Amino acid sequence: MLPSVDSDRPLPNAPTGAWTQYGANGANTFTPGVSAPSKGNLAWTSEAFTRFQPVVADGIVYITNFDPSHDGSVIALDGQDGTEQWRTTLNASGANATAVVDGHCLIAYDTELVALDATTGDRIWSKSTNGFEHLVADDATGTVFVVSDNSIAAFSATAGKLRWETDRLRPVHAPAIHGGGLFAVGYVDETPSLVCLAVNDGSNRWQRDLSSVPESAAPVVTAEGVFLSDDRTLVVHDRETGARQRELYSFERESVGSPTTVAVADRTVFANSASGILAVDSETGRERWHRAESVSYPVGLCVGTETVVVPVDNPEFAPQKKTISAFDRKTGATRWYYAFDPGFHHHVTSSPALVDGAVFFTATHIDGLGALGDVPTRDN
Repeated sequence: MLPSVDSDRPLPNAPTGAWTQYGANGANTFTPGVSAPSKGNLAWTSEAFTRFQPVVADGIVYITNFDPSHDGSVIALDGQDGTEQWRTTLNASGANATAVVDGHCLIAYDTELVALDATTGDRIWSKSTNGFEHLVADDATGTVFVVSDNSIAAFSATAGKLRWETDRLRPVHAPAIHGGGLFAVGYVDETPSLVCLAVNDGSNRWQRDLSSVPESAAPVVTAEGVFLSDDRTLVVHDRETGARQRELYSFERESVGSPTTVAVADRTVFANSASGILAVDSETGRERWHRAESVSYPVGLCVGTETVVVPVDNPEFAPQKKTISAFDRKTGATRWYYAFDPGFHHHVTSSPALVDGAVFFTATHIDGLGALGDVPTRDN
């Protein structure tokens, strides 16, 4: 296979860790438990077009080039230098999502769910679905969930067998999975609701009414509870009963705005909106830090062990630029940033994916995938 255009600047080490789906994992924490690189310089970019969410597993980055003007392929790239490992053409277009579970690369689009061998790209199985909005995988049970605007369907990742399907809830975001429960927000009989379904059979564990369906941020579930934004207020629900335990923060304050992404790690909740980045204590709601930056919408953030990485537009430290910036997780201080010219509607097109030693992103100024890491600064 031909190397990508900047393979003369490979990352210093093969990236480890995983970002296997939207939200990093099935719980939607956006927290892969790894260190961001010490620098955010551009190492390499892909020759293959993509504007969709990359996923990373075992040192391989999986992307799709679905678009009316491209061949609708799934492409595997070496995470260190961008060398293409395999390419499987599906002749598909439009919105799609990818997840890696049990050695399978799953792709949902239109009314199709396709499983490829994650090592070779060989097509293993495909199934018809009722449509597609989100794709979520559960590593513990090897189940992949296809979420449409009116149903949730659970399939075996290895065999493609339909395990269960429900149209009881009209979901609006990617569900979160934890401890055998699938936590979803949406409408039940036109009532805004938070619902917990059993992963194994889809049976209803509990349902709780919400003031309104969260505008943009998917729920996050950890051992501490279920975190979501309800009517512009960050709240926590009990995982076992669904009881509303506490209110942490009102996004009416300081014009923070409704959150695009909520992430949770080590007793801290991180949120970004179009007008800022916020960190609060997950028990008390005490604000730890707040950056009043213009955050690229609608892409999310990722939380490393020392830093929070998020796309930021026109920051004070890089005026008239768009950036992917890393902020200190404890203080919010700027650690590093990668900047590019806004040009003609240039922007980051998906949430960055963080693994140990690298940040992978998609953006229109490169029309593909970029890898940021600890490499020397370019001359131009």
